[in-house]
Amino acid sequence: MNYIKLSLITLLLLPIIIFAQSGSTDNMSYKRYEGNIGDNISITANIVQLFTKLSGNYQYRFLEDDNEKMYFGKTVELDGDVDEDGKARLKEFGRTDYAFEGTIQGKSFNGNWKAGEDRFVPFEMSEYYPIGSIPFDVYYLRSETDLVKGKPDSPVAEIEITLIYPTSEYIKPEITDSVRKIIVNSFFGRGFNVGEPDTMLVRFEEEYFSEYVKQNEDWYELGGASFSWEKVVNMSVVYNSTYMLCLEYLKYAYSGGAHGMTNVAYDIIYLDNGQLLTYANVFKKDAEEKLSEILTGQLRKDYSIPADISLSEAGFFVEVVEPNRNIYVNGNGIGFLYNSYEIAPYAQGATNIFLEWKQVSELVRQGTPVYEMSRR
Repeated sequence: MNYIKLSLITLLLLPIIIFAQSGSTDNMSYKRYEGNIGDNISITANIVQLFTKLSGNYQYRFLEDDNEKMYFGKTVELDGDVDEDGKARLKEFGRTDYAFEGTIQGKSFNGNWKAGEDRFVPFEMSEYYPIGSIPFDVYYLRSETDLVKGKPDSPVAEIEITLIYPTSEYIKPEITDSVRKIIVNSFFGRGFNVGEPDTMLVRFEEEYFSEYVKQNEDWYELGGASFSWEKVVNMSVVYNSTYMLCLEYLKYAYSGGAHGMTNVAYDIIYLDNGQLLTYANVFKKDAEEKLSEILTGQLRKDYSIPADISLSEAGFFVEVVEPNRNIYVNGNGIGFLYNSYEIAPYAQGATNIFLEWKQVSELVRQGTPVYEMSRR
């Protein structure tokens, strides 16, 4: 258990609250589960616990009627809660009822899965990291500081960070080091020095608070405008199997104005050699035009936009969706995430267009890790 401990003197000087510890504890962890729902459905799940909150995803698979072809169900996002006795409840994205209800105890998660309105099927899952997957620890920090020390109505800056960071248990240390460097670059920013997770969190926090004071102190003293700031940086595991790792980074920042800004980005990492895979590593050079056609068609389908209605009439900034480089993968296919203002106004939020492997099978570069993944 790794804690950042603050002395009484530090607490008096800096009115902040910090929690940071490794994922080996009971109330903060990342767990990759494998198991079964009933007798014939296999399940893989990625679950992050942050105190009483749970979040993550799961994918199921089963042999179809001929018992020769494996059917892969969609990857479904989950969120829920867990109490101090390990009683856990998870909802699927878009649902109001709980899909999973059970008990997390040690490396096991067992209970019932809701298959229908009145139908429940038992499930059993165990924490498992087969070759081609990687374990992580979770580190968390939350703190705040006043712009003017000792002033009751001083503006405040808040920061909350959840870092998911590889342990040293992976079979190839050099790959763990590569994954760590990629995460630090994406999570903290380019040029941020790799170090111990606790140390990096505190250094990032200090730089944020220093910039907050630098940007606002003079304005406040002159009686001008000054703002309370807020920053949130979170991570999640989208996929962690068959030598393919996909990580999501969600960053929110507010520094005045009508609203804050949220940005979501991804890293796809090949765990056989630690390589960061980009759009150019996935798609053929001449794939742009066909991809654009597929993405535009899928967007129309997702938003039920008739053919005689233009995308601009439906509220988008574009008439044709071009592929961006903000891509993610899971067991079902590949997604393109367009953040606010990229192809749609802020009020609409991010636009997530997901394409199944069969839709892009002719566009993926042969002989690449993603090509092999898409053929499984």
